[in-house]
Amino acid sequence: MQLVLASAIGFILSYIICVIIIVITPGQQILVNGSLETVSFSNVISPHIALQPFSAFIHKPWVLLTYPWAHTGPTIFAAFFNLLSNMLWLYCFGSVIQTLIGYKEIIPLFIFSYILSGCIYLGVTAIWPDIPGSTMALGALPSITAFAIGAITLSPKYKFYLGERLSIPLWAILALFLLLNIGVFSNGNYNMLILAAGGALVGFTYIKLLKSGYQPGGILYGISSKIQSWFSPEEYNEKYHQRKRQETFRQLQPKPKSNEDSIDSILDKINMKGYDSLTAEEKETLMKASKES
Repeated sequence: MQLVLASAIGFILSYIICVIIIVITPGQQILVNGSLETVSFSNVISPHIALQPFSAFIHKPWVLLTYPWAHTGPTIFAAFFNLLSNMLWLYCFGSVIQTLIGYKEIIPLFIFSYILSGCIYLGVTAIWPDIPGSTMALGALPSITAFAIGAITLSPKYKFYLGERLSIPLWAILALFLLLNIGVFSNGNYNMLILAAGGALVGFTYIKLLKSGYQPGGILYGISSKIQSWFSPEEYNEKYHQRKRQETFRQLQPKPKSNEDSIDSILDKINMKGYDSLTAEEKETLMKASKES
């Protein structure tokens, strides 16, 4: 749900910025590839957040981190439908992974998948700059594909139960997902095809590493904890709290008396109440002390 919310926020923010620009500059035209075009999302916002071929990426390297958080389409309604469908698929496959291996693998898989698939795309466009359909790419499809392949790799026989007798196998959901996205790839949109293939490879590899006993997500959580420790004051630091608890516990523990102090205390008790008032433990201590001396 956190990823769904983050994607929705990214979508809303990007279109709010676009609307502000359009309102501030009504009817404004800009030069795009040698021709004048009216200001729109595709020519004002997308060039600064969408993943692009390597030749353009080297001038805007931050797009490797921003491209999955916004969605686009011919109209804002088409863009919203794109976002909605992607978030439904993300929730569908993500819930399988979360149910089987826990929520801590969700965010690392999402981040690794879109970054590594983006790197694969950049590598392909660096080797083959004139690849057909290589334009700007926006959307979380690489990560969703990683979740889909990761889920089927994790549990090929998993089923969604809609009642006591009705169930849908995971492979059928995966087949529907791939079938619906064939339309995206068949339009010559090779950039998304490369990104989706990269996401599938990352999802498969991630789950295989988990099954082999490795914890790839631990790398991300380790980096996050390290960065958080740089900016967190000591009173909010877990290690600081643990150290303070240990110090307080040691202070509350009764300090052991030295042997000499114990003997003096026993002798004082004998002088005040007599030998018979001693406990068995005190008599034993006194006897041991007399033998040692």
